[in-house]
Amino acid sequence: MTDYVSTVAMHRATWGTFLEPDPNLVDVENLHEALHIPIRGGHRAELGKFAGRNAVFDRAAARIGEAGLLYEDQCSAYHYYDLFCCVERCHGELTRLVDLGVFMGGSAAVLAGCVEPMGLELDLVDVNAAYLQFTYERLRRIFPRAMTRVRMFHGDLPTYVANVLEAEPQTRALVHHDGAHGFDQVVRDLSSLFFVRDRVHGLAIHATHLRGDIQYLNFVDAAVHAMFGAGVKYEALGANFPPEAPVTVPNRWNGNYFLAGQPEGMYVPFDGVEWKYPYPAMELEAFLPVKASPAG
Repeated sequence: MTDYVSTVAMHRATWGTFLEPDPNLVDVENLHEALHIPIRGGHRAELGKFAGRNAVFDRAAARIGEAGLLYEDQCSAYHYYDLFCCVERCHGELTRLVDLGVFMGGSAAVLAGCVEPMGLELDLVDVNAAYLQFTYERLRRIFPRAMTRVRMFHGDLPTYVANVLEAEPQTRALVHHDGAHGFDQVVRDLSSLFFVRDRVHGLAIHATHLRGDIQYLNFVDAAVHAMFGAGVKYEALGANFPPEAPVTVPNRWNGNYFLAGQPEGMYVPFDGVEWKYPYPAMELEAFLPVKASPAG
């Protein structure tokens, strides 16, 4: 992700700002084609398996299922439901949800279902403007009444922290991290939250069970432990696969596979968390991306 950010994304005039919705997408049928987003695996989370447990979730799941768009999800239905439960449990202490790494809006759709009934805001954060526009338009079609409380921020998490959260002492956010999965970028992302830790209620982070080809450094769980210590207290989120599950074998996409017996995600409440990094004398600027010569 770092190369894309430094050589492509940071050269866009919109980098580090909130985007406006694209009016040309309102009536587009195949959004992914219009925005040049390929659908590879085609995974769809089966939210209906949690029907009957919570009326707010049931309404959101029904609306999501009726939207009729082509898309794929990044997470399992178990992760989405557990994420919803985290939000519902502590929504009285929150003002905002922050979804980092929106892709095609899987987690954002579930979080958007919380906006109106729970009185929250939702900020979508991604380094790829096409993913933001796809997700925003998907949410507009599902939850049109919630969209006055939904914004799109073009940037990475450290840039969002520097440009938005640092200026908002009144904000109390739950951050959902499903952005870059490389150890070094996850450490940068989580380090940025240290500087606004009084504005973050908790961190829900996905892909803590992920491994793959070594050059991609898919060690999200290791990054969490590097930040908060080996004994960090967390709530397990999402699916937990047995050793015989097919997804525990490397696939054709970067050799990715899931660790057996490890949770898909973690929820780390910031109340009482012990920061092992960064050192208090460090500054946020050290974790911001640096623009390089444009690609090509």
